[in-house]
Amino acid sequence: MNIAMIGSGHIGGTLGKAWATKSHRVTFGTRDPQSERIRALLESIGPNAAATSVKEAAAFGEIVVLAVPGTEIERVLEEAGDLRRKIVINATMLFDGRSADSEVRRLANGARVVRAFHTSTWEALANPRFGGANATLFMSGEDEEAKQTVFRLGAEVGFDMVDVGGTEAMAAIEKALFSFWTALSPRFGRDYAIRVLRREETQPS
Repeated sequence: MNIAMIGSGHIGGTLGKAWATKSHRVTFGTRDPQSERIRALLESIGPNAAATSVKEAAAFGEIVVLAVPGTEIERVLEEAGDLRRKIVINATMLFDGRSADSEVRRLANGARVVRAFHTSTWEALANPRFGGANATLFMSGEDEEAKQTVFRLGAEVGFDMVDVGGTEAMAAIEKALFSFWTALSPRFGRDYAIRVLRREETQPS
């Protein structure tokens, strides 16, 4: 699968590397594809990774992953151009009271937006195994086929994916996780994760 990573920091770089090791073709969209940092990232990943402009990466990707600071959402979506019918994975966060989910849906009009890969630290994204269990990541969206694709991508690189449904359910999850973070991070730092235990498997295979 062709995956465009819009963002090459901790989250974008970590996810891009994970998917490239599973033989997906990953292209990072960045303002400076020739920078020393990007060259070092590509060298660490190997032949399944490349870098180009945001617009060219978005055109390349069957999946477009937004992994940029919240302040960059509008800029990169404007640069990306037409995303109609593409699956857009929104891993961004906003800390100014606005909903990152609503903003991406508004600006990426016509895209099949799935909210995912934002409910864990990048350290847990880099290594989702904690003893005998793997970390749970929560996802939401309105397009069932798009969610199934994202579910498989997450499971493929070791995550326990939980589809919580739509936007309102994710907002409640995000609020709860913020409370967990406030309480647990002073004790465990950043390298911890949440695992949901359930009696019956209700997620798509």
